[in-house]
Amino acid sequence: MESAAPLSRARLWRAQALIGAAPVLVWAGLHLWEQWASFGGRSAYAARVAATSHGAAAIATELLLAIAPALAWIGLELHLRRGEEPPALAGAMAEEPETARRLGLLVKAGSWLFFAWLLFHVGWLWWPKLVEGSDPIRSWIQLRAGMGAWAIAIPNAIGLTAFGLHVWGAVPRALVAFGLGAEPSTRRTTRLCAGLVAVAFVVLYAQLAGWHAAGAGTLWSLE
Repeated sequence: MESAAPLSRARLWRAQALIGAAPVLVWAGLHLWEQWASFGGRSAYAARVAATSHGAAAIATELLLAIAPALAWIGLELHLRRGEEPPALAGAMAEEPETARRLGLLVKAGSWLFFAWLLFHVGWLWWPKLVEGSDPIRSWIQLRAGMGAWAIAIPNAIGLTAFGLHVWGAVPRALVAFGLGAEPSTRRTTRLCAGLVAVAFVVLYAQLAGWHAAGAGTLWSLE
């Protein structure tokens, strides 16, 4: 019985690491694919949204890849933080212990902000679909009007930054949690790749946010 509790906690740590990485990356990738149509112009984007962002399948996807993982991650975080973090996870972000501790705190703050923003974002865009029906035209108007408002733009900027931090930390943590990052070189490579993926996501989503808000890209011109 004494060994069962540590084993159970180890499984919970692995579950949290997996939940923090896999569904988030799939969700972000699907949404980026959907939003990517905007680079083909307004009509192409409108057609993509009409085909993918309404209906039971779209709502179920949002529930499974965004809402449920966010709530599960938060619940596990609150539960697991009452104990000590496994040393391997605590050292996932750097080889030097103090640097790993500081970067771990930064990533953890980013994760909390990201999941809070994710619930806000999903609630803002998807709650009306759940209670009023998924009319793509209404959703389109809501998105275009909202992204140009400070009340949405500021949380969105904070959320995107937090998302980048979360992705940068979540992938190395998942690797370590499942025993795949034993070598320092493997961990360094994973952190580098995760950082590049995070930057790419943030840049592209920031660009698209500007297009939604003002009909032009945030970082480069988008006709």
